[in-house]
Amino acid sequence: MASQTLAEAQKLINNQIISGVAEDIITTSPIWQAMPWSSYEGQAILVNRENALGDAQHLAVGGTITAKAAATFTQATYTAVTTIGDAELNGLVAAQSSSAGVDQMAAEISSKAKSVGRLLQTGVATGDGSSPNLNSLHTLVDASQYTTASAGQALSLALMDELLDLVKAKDGEVDWIMMPARTLRAYKALVRALGGVNETMAFTMPNGTTRNVSVYEGVPIFQNDYLSVAETANGAALTTGALTSVYAGCWDDGTEKVGVSMIYPASTQMGISVENVGAMETKDESIVRVKSYSNFAQFNRRGTARLTSINN
Repeated sequence: MASQTLAEAQKLINNQIISGVAEDIITTSPIWQAMPWSSYEGQAILVNRENALGDAQHLAVGGTITAKAAATFTQATYTAVTTIGDAELNGLVAAQSSSAGVDQMAAEISSKAKSVGRLLQTGVATGDGSSPNLNSLHTLVDASQYTTASAGQALSLALMDELLDLVKAKDGEVDWIMMPARTLRAYKALVRALGGVNETMAFTMPNGTTRNVSVYEGVPIFQNDYLSVAETANGAALTTGALTSVYAGCWDDGTEKVGVSMIYPASTQMGISVENVGAMETKDESIVRVKSYSNFAQFNRRGTARLTSINN
């Protein structure tokens, strides 16, 4: 008598399905969890920056005062843009899923929210700042805050020092350094070459969790794989090259005068919101809208700096 085959037995066997979804579409950017958010009223945030100081002079006894020039200012405007996606689910699919204990709409909403979040993080790293796209470090860091120009250079501790020296908004205090994975590996190699071990610190995230991150002069270094590694020399373009940038800067402290922050209208929910649109008129479909009204803002030109043309 022939033994039962596995193929035939398979017809009577139910495989185990693990509840939920294992996230497999991942891009590392822990700095996103530490990013501050600032609300604003009206249509935009208007930031008045110093352009030139009113002049002054040393005056001899009996001398004539000639320091009469007034201060001048530059105004920067920041406003939110829309990042959005609809989760749509057929009524029959929802009913059948529910009968099996699966909330299919919840899974679709979760996926849409993740996509919105990824678009926001991509925008902060590489957005072109042209509506409806987000502002980014690439578009906002002022050219005067770039390190010395180069056609291509390997990361060095001297270059890191030059980068940190450019951040002045908090009287020289630097809150963060950001670089892609390949450059972080190069930094670790520099530290090991000195005969020491990599410095790390336990960084506390806003959600209460902690993670170990590398540090330089006490400043946490965040890996951000949304940053381009296809830049041209001196950050001129984010594509067609093989270079990358390292950024450093300050978080804004709520004054909207010193650092960087995400912004959103005060009348809306911070971050990502979910809106139940309801049933489609002509189809048996339910719609839930996932969206964010937000953007990336830099309130002080001296609050960020960029080390360009890194080739490792």
